[in-house]
Order: sequence, then structure tokens, then C-alpha cells
Amino acid sequence: MTFENINIRNILPTAISNNAIIVDVRTPELFYTKHIPLAINLPLEKITEGQISLPKARTLITYCDTGGASIRAAKMLAQKGYRVINCVGGINNYNGSTTRG
Repeated sequence: MTFENINIRNILPTAISNNAIIVDVRTPELFYTKHIPLAINLPLEKITEGQISLPKARTLITYCDTGGASIRAAKMLAQKGYRVINCVGGINNYNGSTTRG
């Protein structure tokens, strides 16, 4: 299975138009420090271990710090049958507002 790539700057409009779940694949510590609004935290390590409990009926949008971990997560999730959109650039290139906690 394949996945689509978008620029991180388009994450929120893409999430809204696709009724997607935004998935931050960074560690819980980094997620707590700052994350994109509406995002949930599902670390790459848990995806690698198969600890995924997200609905397959929803599109997932993955992001990380720079784009490397999210592309690996996108590949794994797509192989498991999820519809995935990956963000190129990561949160380090995101200019929108972020949330803490």
C-alpha cells in the first residue's frame, strides 16, 4: 500500500477536509513540550511493535520533528491497511500555533 505526502503547513486544512486523525509519532516527552492542535501521540516505537488501536475507517496524518520518523510510520501504517497522509518537513517546519501538554 502507498500513502500521500503533503507539506506540514497544510496539515490542519487537510485533516479537517478528510476528517482525519493527526498522529504525532514522536516520544511522549516531545509531544508534551509542543504539538499540533488536535494531534494524538502514537510514538513510532509503538507503531513498530504493532500497538495500534486506531480506526481503519479514518485517514491518519503522520508527522514528527523533521519528517524521517513520520515517513517510516506512514509506510508501516499503510502496510497494515490504513489510509495515510504523511507530512513532509515535520513540526520543525510548521509555522502555525502549537499546543502544550
